[in-house]
Amino acid sequence: MQAPDVSVIIPCFNTKACIATAIDSALEQKGHAVEVIVVDDGSTDGTYIEVQDRYGNEPRVKLIRLARNMGPSAARNAALDAATGVWIGLLDSDDWWLPNRLSHLLEQSETADFIADNIMGYDATAKTQTGAIYLDRETGPLTFSDFVRARREGEHDLGYLQPLIRRSFLEENGIRYNESIRAGEDLLLNLQILLSGARVLYVKEPLYVYALPVGPLSKVASPHSRSSADTTALLSALRQLRTDMEDRMSPEELEALDRRIEDFDQMAPIGAFHRAKAKRDFVAMLRLVATSRIVRKRILRRLLGSEN
Repeated sequence: MQAPDVSVIIPCFNTKACIATAIDSALEQKGHAVEVIVVDDGSTDGTYIEVQDRYGNEPRVKLIRLARNMGPSAARNAALDAATGVWIGLLDSDDWWLPNRLSHLLEQSETADFIADNIMGYDATAKTQTGAIYLDRETGPLTFSDFVRARREGEHDLGYLQPLIRRSFLEENGIRYNESIRAGEDLLLNLQILLSGARVLYVKEPLYVYALPVGPLSKVASPHSRSSADTTALLSALRQLRTDMEDRMSPEELEALDRRIEDFDQMAPIGAFHRAKAKRDFVAMLRLVATSRIVRKRILRRLLGSEN
């Protein structure tokens, strides 16, 4: 049997309400054969049954169930192990692809190992697309420094990209997700891919629709958001990446990575404050306000209405 053009991997955790939209958007791609690998990461809301009932007779859908919640990196690795496609397509379970995404991106397949497009923001509460999230980048190659360059406050960095990746490149270079990381896992994988010599291409058209953690129109958090994710493990992994692959980086790339690590480190108290807020841990919140200048600054800006 001929391998599909693309293995679309969809990790999911308690996304029963929206998972079908993601799966259907992959199955409805025209001009390219796909297999869709859904990995249920220990859902408790009936997501597994929903997928099984809807797609049990669809031969292009593979459904894998993890016995317990292990995080997006482990779920994606399980999908990668089951994939047979020429390309790997990354799709989160609360997002979806526009119908012509594969046909447009794979026009570039002869010149790239990694193809990513711009991302269309989506306010899940307002049910409205809010525009492309990258406004200043044209179609062309991407570099290591592009991915680690710190953005201005409120901007999205390139770690949000959800690319097509040549499966043979991942296999030949032994690249998999770091399963200790539950936030920022895409950024780390992308950096590994770049340092392994991949040809990386960006396409400016937004063909991937992304449910924003907080809707810019509704000002309400997406019901499937991981907005209070802890980046502590990512910081550790980035430092380890620097140590392990320093010989593959130019002085400019090392400097850019060091600045990004410093930026993550400085922003860590903000993440800790949001996690404490989600848990209603008011003691921890007060402690962070007392000890962290950046937390106090962020709160003041919100009070003055100068930050969305």
